Amino acid sequence: MENGYFSIVIPAYNCAEHLKLLLPTLVDLDYPKSKYEILVVDDGSQDDSADCAKGFGTRVIVHEKNLGRVITRETGARGARHDNLVFIDARCRVSKNLLTEALELNYLPLMGVGTANKNGSSVERLFYCIRRRVYAPYEPQHKYADELWLRTDAFDGRPKGTGLLIIDRCLFLSCALSEKGQDVSDDTRLLKNIVKKKAILRHTRLSFFYEHRQSWRELLKHTFFRGPKFLDYYLSPGGPLFSVYILSMVIITIIVGLAFAIPWMPYVLAGIPITLCFFTAAYLSEEIADLPYLLLLFPPIALAFVSGILTAQLSRLCRSRHWIRH
Repeated sequence: MENGYFSIVIPAYNCAEHLKLLLPTLVDLDYPKSKYEILVVDDGSQDDSADCAKGFGTRVIVHEKNLGRVITRETGARGARHDNLVFIDARCRVSKNLLTEALELNYLPLMGVGTANKNGSSVERLFYCIRRRVYAPYEPQHKYADELWLRTDAFDGRPKGTGLLIIDRCLFLSCALSEKGQDVSDDTRLLKNIVKKKAILRHTRLSFFYEHRQSWRELLKHTFFRGPKFLDYYLSPGGPLFSVYILSMVIITIIVGLAFAIPWMPYVLAGIPITLCFFTAAYLSEEIADLPYLLLLFPPIALAFVSGILTAQLSRLCRSRHWIRH
C-alpha cells in the first residue's frame, strides 16, 4: 500500500452540514498526519460546502457547475497526492482507526460495511428492512461473516456501494466509466468494471454509519434519482432484471387494456396496489413491529423510485438523457 500513504477523497454536492460532522473525525484519525491527506471535490454546490471544507484545512477542488458523481470522483482521483485512494461519501461517519484497519488488512480494493441503527428512526428502520431482505443472507453482514468477496461470478445480489471504497488509483482510473451522465449507474457499473480485473473485499473491520436523509422532501428526491441509475444497470438490456422488467411492462399493458374492455376491471385494478403493498410490507418485515412502518413509508418510496425509472426510460426513448440532472 505505497508505504501506507492515503488520499481521502470526498465528493461533495450541497452537503456543508454533513462535512461539518465528517471532517473533524477525519482530521483527528488515529494515524500519522503526514501519511494522509483529505481532498474535498465540490461538484458545483449551491451552499458553502467548499468554504466549510477549507475551514478544516482540507484541500478543495471546485467544479464551477454540477457535473455528477462520475466526473467528481475522477477529478479527485487525478488530483490526489497519493495512490491509495479512500473514497468516502459525505454522509458517512467512520471510525478513528479507519486507515489503521485498512493498512492491516493489506489488500486493495477494499469496501466498507455500512452499519444500521434500526431503531434510530422510521427511515432507518425502513431501509434496514429493505436491505435485509434484498441482500439476504449477506445483510446485515456482521451476522453473516467478516469477509464478503465481490467477484464477476458473485456480484449481483450482494450488498455493495461506494460509501467507503479504498482502491489503487491506477486500478480506479482504468475502470473509469465511459458514460458520464447523471442517469448512469455510477456505483454498480464502476464496481462491476473493477471486479473484472480484481476481486473486491468487503470487510466488517471497515464499518461506517450512513446518515439517511430524514426530510421527506430530500428523501423522495434522492429516491427518484436512484431510479435512473437502477434502470441503467439492472433493467438495461443484458442486465440481471431486464427480462423481469420487460415481463412486468407486458403484464401492465395487458391489464390496462382489459380495463377498457371489461366494465368491472377498474375495481380489480384499484385493489391490486393495496394488496401488493400489504404483501410487500409483510415480506420485508423482520418482526411484527416493522409492519406499520413499512405499510406507511414503503409506498411513497416505491412510487418515487418507479417514477424515476419511468422518467429515465422516457428520456432515453426521446434521446434526451440530459433531462436527468440533480
